[in-house]
Amino acid sequence: LAVARRAEQHWNPPIAFPTARMTLCRRQKEKPATEPTWKLVMPRNRRSIWIASLSVLAATTFARQASAEDKVIPIAEVKRDTPVDFEKEVLPLMKRNCVACHNATKAESGLVLETPQSIIKGGDSGPAVVPMKSAESLLLGRATGSVDSLMPPSGNKVAAKALTPQELGLIKLWIDQGAGGIVTGQSGEIKWQSLPPGVNPIYAVAVTPDGQYAACGRANQIFVYHLPTGRFVCRLTDPELLKSGIYNQPGVADLDLIQSLAFSQDGMLLASGGYRDIKIWQRPRDVRLANFDTAAADGAQTIAVSADGKWLATAAADNSIKLWDLSTGQPARSLAGHTAAVHALRFSPDGTKLVSGSLDKSIRIWQVADGAPAGRIDTPQPVQALAVLGAGERIASGG
Repeated sequence: LAVARRAEQHWNPPIAFPTARMTLCRRQKEKPATEPTWKLVMPRNRRSIWIASLSVLAATTFARQASAEDKVIPIAEVKRDTPVDFEKEVLPLMKRNCVACHNATKAESGLVLETPQSIIKGGDSGPAVVPMKSAESLLLGRATGSVDSLMPPSGNKVAAKALTPQELGLIKLWIDQGAGGIVTGQSGEIKWQSLPPGVNPIYAVAVTPDGQYAACGRANQIFVYHLPTGRFVCRLTDPELLKSGIYNQPGVADLDLIQSLAFSQDGMLLASGGYRDIKIWQRPRDVRLANFDTAAADGAQTIAVSADGKWLATAAADNSIKLWDLSTGQPARSLAGHTAAVHALRFSPDGTKLVSGSLDKSIRIWQVADGAPAGRIDTPQPVQALAVLGAGERIASGG
């Protein structure tokens, strides 16, 4: 995580320039006689802070064998003297059945199946392949269903199919030959493009607790307004996007669509969430103080900031909640308990508790200090919105 402070930059007038991203901002306490300026509090780190989801191909235990009722796919015997070409023969099988969930951009459980080197390295459960030892290779065990559950599973969202006995035999032979090979047709570079002018959805709006300012996410831009006068204040700019050359004019806050916005209790910070990362903006200078990158799989569509500006809460794709320390930009703890997606997060006014609402028809209360559960309320409908009332003695929910 990089941390940097930049020289003061005042925001330019609005420019019709569509685009998207996530961030936090700080507001000056004086009345807006002139247009306030905002600064982005953390620099963009191109390396994402990955929030691991459950693996499809990596098993939590290598020792557990399939039970008698599990269907194990037999491995056909493939005999040949010539070496198996990974790029021409094995990689196409991986792309059809495995790479959708295990690629360099979306690496479930840290496993990438795009090169021999990344396959041998493996993921959270260790190496996926042991060269010249197919019987000890987790990749082959999961693909046959002889070790843990069969992968890819039936009914998966990407329509991946189980490998045939002949395909398994080819992979087995490749492993026993040493699991070598190179990939020449891949370029690791991602070529970003600006969003087209017609893309302008509004997915997020936030208002400061004192009712003075509103932030609106339109495509990948963030617009700030002064509510008492109805005056447009500014459009937030991430300086790194200007440096990248993707955009050549200010007013762009993110590469992605802005999915969520949240002000701190004192209105001095604004958090914005895109599909891949979270940004923190602070007044009065256009300086990015902090930037959180999340996995594409997780996103950051539900966020909350504590009143003291110390904590950021985000909902993860695995139904857990991540607490981030805003002073360091690092994840502090993970809160697990919900069995469905979390769609609402709110801190108590004193910042000691976090309230979460989920599609599993429950509201849960957590201790911020240690992440311990502090209460649960079952609801008749899935929870889509939350509000903490008064000093925190009451909670309102909407579904």
